Amino acid sequence: MSITVPQFLKAFLCTSFLLGCTLTQGQQRGNLRGIVINDFTKESVPFASIYWKRAGAGTTTDSVGQFTLRLSHHPIDTLVVSYVGFADVYKRVSNTFKDTAQMILVMRELKLANTVEVKSKFNKGLRWWKAIVTNKRRNNPYKYENYAYELYNKMELDINNVSRKYFTDKKLLKPFLFLLDNIDSVSDQKPFLPVYMTEALSDYYYSVSPHRVREEIKAAKTDGMKNESMLQFIGGMNQKINVYENYTNALGKEFISPLSDVGDKYYNYKGADTQYIGGQRYLHLLFTPKREGENTFSGDCWIHGGNWGIYKINLNISSTANINYVNRLSIVQEFALRADSAWMFAKDKAVIDFTPFGKEKLSFIARRTSTYRNVRVNDSTIERKLAANNQKEEVVVAENARGKDGNFWEEQRHEELSTNEKKVYRMMDTIKTVPAFIRYTKAITFIFDGHKKLGAVEIGPWFKWISGNQLEKIRLRFDLGTTEQFSKYLRLHGYLAYGFKDGRWKGRGDATFKLAGDHGITLFGSYTHDLDNGRTRYNDEDITTDNIFSQLIRRQGIRQKFLGVEEVKLAFTKEWKNKFSVQPFLTRTAYETFNPLPTTRSLLNHTSQKHIVNSELGLRLRYAPGERTFARHRKEIRLKSNMPVFEARTAWSIENLFGSNYQYLRIGANITQNARIPRWGKLNYMVYGGQIFSKEALPFMVLEIHPGNEIYYYNKQSFNLMNRFEYISDKFVGITVEHNLEKKLINLLPFMRKTNMRQFWNVKSVWGNLSNQNRLLNIQDYYYEYRMRSLRGGLYTEVGTGFENIFKLLRIDLVWRFAPLRNIPTGMNPALFKSRTNDFGIFGSVRFQF
Repeated sequence: MSITVPQFLKAFLCTSFLLGCTLTQGQQRGNLRGIVINDFTKESVPFASIYWKRAGAGTTTDSVGQFTLRLSHHPIDTLVVSYVGFADVYKRVSNTFKDTAQMILVMRELKLANTVEVKSKFNKGLRWWKAIVTNKRRNNPYKYENYAYELYNKMELDINNVSRKYFTDKKLLKPFLFLLDNIDSVSDQKPFLPVYMTEALSDYYYSVSPHRVREEIKAAKTDGMKNESMLQFIGGMNQKINVYENYTNALGKEFISPLSDVGDKYYNYKGADTQYIGGQRYLHLLFTPKREGENTFSGDCWIHGGNWGIYKINLNISSTANINYVNRLSIVQEFALRADSAWMFAKDKAVIDFTPFGKEKLSFIARRTSTYRNVRVNDSTIERKLAANNQKEEVVVAENARGKDGNFWEEQRHEELSTNEKKVYRMMDTIKTVPAFIRYTKAITFIFDGHKKLGAVEIGPWFKWISGNQLEKIRLRFDLGTTEQFSKYLRLHGYLAYGFKDGRWKGRGDATFKLAGDHGITLFGSYTHDLDNGRTRYNDEDITTDNIFSQLIRRQGIRQKFLGVEEVKLAFTKEWKNKFSVQPFLTRTAYETFNPLPTTRSLLNHTSQKHIVNSELGLRLRYAPGERTFARHRKEIRLKSNMPVFEARTAWSIENLFGSNYQYLRIGANITQNARIPRWGKLNYMVYGGQIFSKEALPFMVLEIHPGNEIYYYNKQSFNLMNRFEYISDKFVGITVEHNLEKKLINLLPFMRKTNMRQFWNVKSVWGNLSNQNRLLNIQDYYYEYRMRSLRGGLYTEVGTGFENIFKLLRIDLVWRFAPLRNIPTGMNPALFKSRTNDFGIFGSVRFQF
């Protein structure tokens, strides 16, 4: 249901009401009229209680938040506004003889109490909840085989807790004093500054079986957002919350719905008033969490008295819910009753108060509103539209989506912009011309992104300019790359590095070309002459050790191990819209080893061989259903769905191909998935395996080197108590599982419920083996800790647990190592074979998450 509010109120009020009152000249009592509005969501508050504290007379607001109340017979009285979930508001009112008196009250603070009282033995609220659950299947708007509608999305970002004194006292903020002219000055508490605004209009299609979603964005107002793929993220895909489901997700966290089948285990219910709206009888149900520390809501809903469908529901996250940087989150959903007595969504609104600096500090309020028009259900034309999909969920952006003028938006947007929202657009045009804004933006980008743009080129990352290691001592590196100003489709990048101890120059150059349009074709080529710097095979996105921080967190007593690599790589990638991709590639690599790794000479197995040179022709297949990507000029950012991702890779090495010394076949595959277990957190797993087929012995660098980690920073992709190059295999199978329990077990301890910590456990295990010929070539002695070893058909396993979200940032991992026993030759001293690798370790890491 769309609620009409006077224009100036919609722009400036969140929890407030406007009172209009008149008194006749003959001192006869007049009427007080007004409206109550939620300060946070800017939605009107239906059926709020309003009464005079001394006179005792009162009333309630109607279905659109409006009210009429006789003036108090006392010369001075206090008006009290009361509504579930909010602290009562008190306003002192003096009786006057003016014809009309207007006043503004702000109702914004949530109640500290987190429960509703049920005093009678018979709880009608619980009975109403059971009736809702019984009728959920009939009333759920998602019950239809398919549906479609026109969707209008509007998003606004405001800066909260803004004051003129804050701007005038801070020298860095003085250039932005003009922004204060846009502050919402009507509210009498905590004004906010609107700073950003986007709109999108799309046609949305959905079917249940088979599950398919299609959104066609036909108009988007995205000032400052020029990336086409970013437009997908302002539409309606994956944004809707269905309160009829037992569990719903908000900001990546699972919440128990108050309408869940198991809601009585998590909520207290209380039946309140019964009202008539449009001639229909509605029941007012209140709900609050039973316990602290659980991801639940407090709020209320209005239930149709005939079919037990939800007319409107208000959800506020519990004050002790385990979600970071969020002070408040409110969700409002409205449903419309169709002529066939079925319910369909009408309007959704979500408002989030982000508080990265603390509750009373500068914060950000994000507001998202979605409205629905021209709703159609079980229509054959919807299926024909969905048949055009290349994947289950697809977003299509019209070529002229950003080209719509102001007249188009005036006619087509579902609701008129408020005064604040209009100010946002004007301010965005102005602030981009302020020199200080340009300077600050570049400085912040340089610090966090690491790169500085200089027109058509960019330098960085700065944290790789200087580093150190045991081979080079001091290492200097300088990167240079092109930006979108040089080309939207071609990126060139390269770096030079110099090691002071070894006296060698190193470097790399690469080029990436993306074919214009939506063909999904990418060409890549690179030349590298450098140390491997901790990078594993096939992954150019690994975090390498040549950065300013790496030496500060190295595990003690472990010598660094490096390979010298001279590599040429060419790759061609074709990705289809269903997220299936094919990548043929060619690599030619020459290797050099450094102490304490085996010498290059000891790894040669041909009499005429002087160097280790290997060439591979390969093919990589990848299928990531439901994955969403948006492109940046350096790389694509991938957001996985909850469906499995499949990847297979094969490579052939052909002797004498570009000077190659070897001939073999390599195959490998892996499956990864991130999924939720209802009520029990998140589960991530990876299953992988591979084998190398060869008639001759191969040096370790072309075999499978199981990934180790030699720093105290926890690496999810590696074995954290395994040294680099400790184990090699030519056949292997492994699994990695991590289960984040969030606060499920912590909440069993009452004194831990108010903490933000979350718990997890994980297991990493790999089985591997090495042929006799590969063992004889690579494993040359038994007592040096850093030389290669084989798992010999055994399992290497690491089991871990720990806590994350410590101070909202830190994660601590406790890891135990279970490695196969080393092979002890007959007559040798067993002390020589005792591993100096710890069987237990504590690791830290930083995780930014809600």
